[in-house]
Parts: sequence; C-alpha cells; structure tokens
Amino acid sequence: MVIRLKKNVGPLLIIFLLIPTLVLGATLIITNKPLNSENPETYLITGNVLYKQSDYHKAIASFDKAVKINPLYEEARNNLAFLYNKVGDYKKAAAQLEELVEINPANPSYHYDYAINLVMNIKKTKQGTIEDIETAIQEFSTADQLEPGFLNAKENIEFLGGMRQEYYEKKSMG
Repeated sequence: MVIRLKKNVGPLLIIFLLIPTLVLGATLIITNKPLNSENPETYLITGNVLYKQSDYHKAIASFDKAVKINPLYEEARNNLAFLYNKVGDYKKAAAQLEELVEINPANPSYHYDYAINLVMNIKKTKQGTIEDIETAIQEFSTADQLEPGFLNAKENIEFLGGMRQEYYEKKSMG
C-alpha cells in the first residue's frame, strides 16, 4: 500500500519542519550567543516554538526555565503570564505580571494585564479577595496614569468600583 500526499502537502510539511530550525539559526546569528542549557534564550525560543505547536504546558515549562535562569527576563516572564492566562490559571498569570510590574513599573501593559488577571481569577474561579479588587483598581489606575486612556482602564475601574460596593454591601448585611 502506497500512501500518497496531496500535491501541496509536501512543501507545507517541509516548511513546518524547517521553521523551528530557521528560528534557532536566526537567533544564533542575530544574538551571536551560543544556545545551551544555561542560556535563557534557549528556553524562550523553545517555548515560542512549542506555543506555535499548541503544546502550551511544555511551552510553560520552557518559559519557566528561562525565568529561573534569569528572573528579570521580561519577554519570557510575559510569555509565561500570557500562557497561564490562556490555560485559565489566572492566579499564576497574575503572579507573573506582579513580578513584571516590579521589574518594569513604567510599562502600562504590565499593570493593566496584572489587573485583568486578578479580575479574571475572581470572575472565572469565584476565588479572590477584596484586596484583589483593590489591587486591580490600583493597577488600572497606574496604567491610566502612565498612558491616559490606556485600553479603557477607567471603564474597568468603574466596573470594579461596583464590585467593591457590592462586596461591602453584602458584608454589612451579613
């Protein structure tokens, strides 16, 4: 029995197999750094390839290794936060973004995304605390201060103000 591929599948298969190799090669040329197990870029590149292959849990493990080697590696930590969010682990995503806020407090996106993940944890998992709401309000405010009008931060602050008010009303009744 002979298996025949469709005419267009062969070139696509070759491209799919070559892309990770080309990415690694291009990185070596651009950075002029050897890729090895002590270089966090090795794990960043591997994580990016795994992400593109939709292997999110292995990509998370790879980005985590990069961050363990270099805790200040923003790109790897940001990718890690993104993937935790994608798999629905908002608490871990928020923890990564909290670190990014410490590393680079001038980046409004880190503040905004930190707040979003705190809120997602409350809304999707029904977990979280009033302190998480207060922190999210503060982080949205910081994002808006750093870049006025940043991704509707003020609207999110108003929404969270309503959540905060509901919380305190329930607390005073019960």
